[in-house]
Amino acid sequence: MTHGVLAMVVLSTLALAACGSGTGDEAAKSGDAAAGSVLVQTALPTRQSLSQTEVLYGEVVQDVGDSESVSFARAIQISKLMVGSGQSVKRGDVLLEVTTDPNAATTYLQAQSAVAGAEHDYKVQQELASEHLATESQLASARKTLTDAQSALAAQQQLGAAPGKQVIHAGRDGIVGGLTAQQGDRIQAGTTVLQLSQTAGKRALLGAEPEDVRRLAPGMAVKITPVFGGDPVAAKISEVLDVINPQTRLVDVAVALPDTSSQLIPGSKVRGEISLTAKDVWAVPRSAVLDDADGAYVFQIVGGHAKREKVHVQVESGDLAGIDGAFDPKQPLVVLGNYELSDGMAVRTAEP
Repeated sequence: MTHGVLAMVVLSTLALAACGSGTGDEAAKSGDAAAGSVLVQTALPTRQSLSQTEVLYGEVVQDVGDSESVSFARAIQISKLMVGSGQSVKRGDVLLEVTTDPNAATTYLQAQSAVAGAEHDYKVQQELASEHLATESQLASARKTLTDAQSALAAQQQLGAAPGKQVIHAGRDGIVGGLTAQQGDRIQAGTTVLQLSQTAGKRALLGAEPEDVRRLAPGMAVKITPVFGGDPVAAKISEVLDVINPQTRLVDVAVALPDTSSQLIPGSKVRGEISLTAKDVWAVPRSAVLDDADGAYVFQIVGGHAKREKVHVQVESGDLAGIDGAFDPKQPLVVLGNYELSDGMAVRTAEP
């Protein structure tokens, strides 16, 4: 190979090497740029009216109207208890069977015996007086003793203290409540054994945090849904109690249920969604809003870089948050990847 040809080969090799080196540098620079940015997804805020939804949980209870108490004027013993607390009964149904307490029965029998003895003594005094063997004073004393004994027996009869069984029937359609005894119990005179309340529909008792009660009021619409599945039922708040339930440590919110809500039986666990006042706001996906010690904020894309903007969350509804602030609604907000960003960081946008 001549020196001229060799020189040309060397020059060609060097030129190719130079070209290859330039392409590699450009690729490296491009990779560095991508490595220094964060891949994000964005969305534009939209102006719309959002209603905040308060979600509460509770259960369905039987609402009751006027009630009447079942009690006894004498001491009794429950021989048969035919109903349970919360049970629905019809007028005439047997509630319980009772027998007079042995001590009360003894008092009744003693009163009966006293009357029989007083009647005998009075008859004797009458016979003696007719034969002038007893004075008027003795006859009057015997008459008074008989009258007192009869009065005492009448009182026992009025108390129903005669020995034997008594069957108690429901005087109305209603719900059994306030059941304080069990079969076999001995009950003192005047003690309420149970209450029979008129059926007055059903209601849901929902539990609200004390700090949230100020936003709730009677008349607000509520969507009641069984926790374990079922169709939602439209209802309204009937009452917001002003005390904390000592068992749940929450404030009870009563919701009147329509008569057609047959699937919501007493004892059912339910979820209540309450729509609060609607607000006209910039709506963004919840994921766009972040929060730290300085408050809520979003990231906007301006010139390929992330710009942090402070915002105020006005309302939350479903997957949306209603915000206001100094952000530009014409510029996209970062909805995915924003946890990796800091103010001024370079970003690249992925297709949503």
